[in-house]
Amino acid sequence: MEETYYSGFNETDYGGYSEPCDKNDIYEFATLFNTILNSVLFSFSIIGNCLVLWILIKYESLVSLTNVFIFNLSIADLILSSWLPLFIVYHRQGWVFGEVACKILNAFFSIGFYSGIIFLTFMTFHRYLSVVDPLSALKAKNPLFGVAASLLSWLISICASIPVIIYKAQVDRNGFIICEYRDNLPHLVSNYQQNIVFLIAFVVIIVCYFSIIKTLRRSRSQRNHKPVKLIFIIVVVYFVSWAPYNIVMLLQSFEKQQLFKSFRDCDFSKNLDYAKSVSEKLAISHCCLNPILYAFVGIKFRQHLKRLLHYRPCKHEEQTTSIRTNSHDHYHNNDGSLY
Repeated sequence: MEETYYSGFNETDYGGYSEPCDKNDIYEFATLFNTILNSVLFSFSIIGNCLVLWILIKYESLVSLTNVFIFNLSIADLILSSWLPLFIVYHRQGWVFGEVACKILNAFFSIGFYSGIIFLTFMTFHRYLSVVDPLSALKAKNPLFGVAASLLSWLISICASIPVIIYKAQVDRNGFIICEYRDNLPHLVSNYQQNIVFLIAFVVIIVCYFSIIKTLRRSRSQRNHKPVKLIFIIVVVYFVSWAPYNIVMLLQSFEKQQLFKSFRDCDFSKNLDYAKSVSEKLAISHCCLNPILYAFVGIKFRQHLKRLLHYRPCKHEEQTTSIRTNSHDHYHNNDGSLY
């Protein structure tokens, strides 16, 4: 995952095309579009995900594996969105923060992408075990399992982002300083790597939900339906948000390799640049959507949010103790999750 900058396109050049390709209009569109949306997405993501973290810490038990994954998913969303104001400056003035910041910020974006999809896959697989193989799910209730799964997820995400740290650099393009890959090869490797991870996660999640639905149709119990429903909605929203970006990124990789004749056409390339700019914001908008989904679908989350909004200092200790006790008791009867 990366923020695309178009200042290098505000000059008319051939760029491998059969005729001059003027992309100045894309630069103007991307600058205005990113300035507005980055501001909105940053504000909503910070407020929403901080609320989720506060509710989990204050009212819920992190013994629940699902709560652990939701906690980490909110952190991943904060990592992905917390740097958006810097990219507003980037789109207007070029990269003015130095090469170290170029590597670090893009690494954070990459880590946010990989950790988000890994935690969603783990959440789905955990729900799959709870429905299809409850005995295996009981073994996973050990708190150490949640810690180990979290550490493994972050470690994989960091390792997957190492190429970004190595190959991202400040590049002078037509007098503008941008933060980009110096060569096509590492850029292509990074793009294809993200596409493959996204596809693998998609296949795993589809297989899990196919088995879950098949099992629930044979079961008369309604106990697992609500958690499955919320996780299913979260997963669907995630893939609707990220699929267009991955498709556009794949097409741009094909364009860089000029695999087909149409990829040498200026109009096609410009449409692809417009699509990249819009799909990036759609993908990042996912950072704001999970808290909204918890509020609309998660009954317990709504109850905790109401308590937080009607917070009374004198009753704080008594209320918190009572709520945590109820959550702990509920954990032994169910999975004790946020919803």
